[in-house]
Amino acid sequence: MKTKYLIDDEILILQLHKEYCIQAVSVEFIPMGDSAYSYRVNCCNGDTYYLKLFDHKHDRQRKAVERLQNYLPLTWTLYHSCYLTNITYPIKKQNGEFITTFNDLTFVLFPFIEGETLAEAYPFSKELLNEVAKEMALIHQVPKNIAITFIEKETFDISFESDLLKCLSVLEGPATKKSQIINSLRDQIVVKKEQIIYLLKLVRKLRVLALDENKDKVLCHGDLWGGNLILQKNKLFIIDWEAAMIAPPEFDLFSYLGDEFEVFLTSYQKYINHTISLNLDLLRFYSYRHHLRNLANWLMNILYRNTDEAQNENDLEMIIYHCMNRWDNIEPNIIKAEEIIKKVSLEGKTSK
Repeated sequence: MKTKYLIDDEILILQLHKEYCIQAVSVEFIPMGDSAYSYRVNCCNGDTYYLKLFDHKHDRQRKAVERLQNYLPLTWTLYHSCYLTNITYPIKKQNGEFITTFNDLTFVLFPFIEGETLAEAYPFSKELLNEVAKEMALIHQVPKNIAITFIEKETFDISFESDLLKCLSVLEGPATKKSQIINSLRDQIVVKKEQIIYLLKLVRKLRVLALDENKDKVLCHGDLWGGNLILQKNKLFIIDWEAAMIAPPEFDLFSYLGDEFEVFLTSYQKYINHTISLNLDLLRFYSYRHHLRNLANWLMNILYRNTDEAQNENDLEMIIYHCMNRWDNIEPNIIKAEEIIKKVSLEGKTSK
């Protein structure tokens, strides 16, 4: 979130001491993400932690709380069983639990990872692409029987569709709020309605194909973009496992479609240790679903959830510059990917 949750820092400090027996001296709000509030916790002995706080009155954050029971024990197990050691994982409370709930809030504590987030590092260098591909391959090779204990299998969910259609209807209707942000949003969205409806129909068709695809599934992080990667002294750390799922590898790979895909896929195949066979329609499904689901979320934020104009401005910017402007590149990227997949797969076979 871009603006701080309205709670006294001392209340958080007292709760941290009560639940974790840590001596925090300050908490610093970190303006990032949109599914929780983030804080850095500073302790008197020099220790630092990352606090993630969820507001139960915010419907998206309530849904995020429901997912905690799956990915928190997953990441704790992956780290402490040494399957993956450069990941974020929850710290257990004194009673052995991961989650604290009080006053319509839920919070979770993690070690604080010092370093540079890669959210602003695009385009990634070849060296960085190689490192991300290596980490993705390691995730995909985690024994499935370990991961499936904690998290769900992919269902190719498109339940965001109803929210998106509701928001389109509201924006087409008479203006009920005198807001420059809403007016700007209406100007951007209404002219794109026909394309949005077309893309929703396409995603429905692609979902049917995906459900019929009998493909091996692996542990996927689900959101391996730069904002969830932290570079610390040439070591890459992976945070925010909220979207983790047992899914086709395309669920992670689609994020690297584009100019860097050949470099990325070549590195990925080197580390995955088997010849790659990717489904173009799965890449297509994940690409379109990603942007339409984000659009639905940001529209819901602006029209129903946000209470702060700065957050509205941020979400409008995300819609314009990180969502709608990318739709027209999806199909060209898929076409390029088809040739790249053939080339990389052939190289993988000849190198064995």
